[in-house]
Amino acid sequence: MSSTKTGRKLRILLVDDDADTRQLVTMIIEKAGHKIQTAGHGQAALTLLEHETFDIILLDIMMPEVDGLNVLESIRRVSTAPVIMLTALSDAGIMEQSYFMGADDYIVKPFAMSKLLERIDRVARTLPPQDTAQPSGWSSHYQLNLENNTLVRGGILIDLNPTEARLLSCLMDNVYSEVPIATLYEAGWGGEVLPQRTVQALVENTIRSLQNKLEEDPQKPQIITRTENGFCFIPEG
Repeated sequence: MSSTKTGRKLRILLVDDDADTRQLVTMIIEKAGHKIQTAGHGQAALTLLEHETFDIILLDIMMPEVDGLNVLESIRRVSTAPVIMLTALSDAGIMEQSYFMGADDYIVKPFAMSKLLERIDRVARTLPPQDTAQPSGWSSHYQLNLENNTLVRGGILIDLNPTEARLLSCLMDNVYSEVPIATLYEAGWGGEVLPQRTVQALVENTIRSLQNKLEEDPQKPQIITRTENGFCFIPEG
């Protein structure tokens, strides 16, 4: 079932540093019949856009490191996809600046999910005809369900434990980008202060378990790879 009146199923990118917002919007978008990929910060979104194309981008403004307006400016250099700003900023000047920089719509948080779907539907009507032969990207091959801790990869169901699911979700939110050990630890176990050696062991053991489930050769991982300060998710497809 699709929420757009044209019956079109959209590929949507959500860029927001708030995990609760990502989870809620993802649930609503998927329930409406669309595909959604999320990024937890601006640089992850820009890296993702180097590899993927999307029909619509949902973009927060107040994010650490690279704010949404700078991300919007960079997006407009590489993509013509409509951008809907999702932000707690109701300032008329920021709204005007967003439109000037290339935003197509602006929604102030908090908002009703029905309003978001209406705006997505409105923007979708401006899209060119869909190319049915266009590849759907890597996210169609990796469908992670955090409610039942499962991953469907290429049509195959893979059971995960809750911690594995949380770490994989964190890696997928930052696809193609390094995720530091400390970030993965916080995603998997919360903020409890533990010795650095213990933190590293917890993360590395869980990543090793994920590699055993995902990699063709876990001894030579190609999907979840070690980086200088953490790990990186590099999906095939």
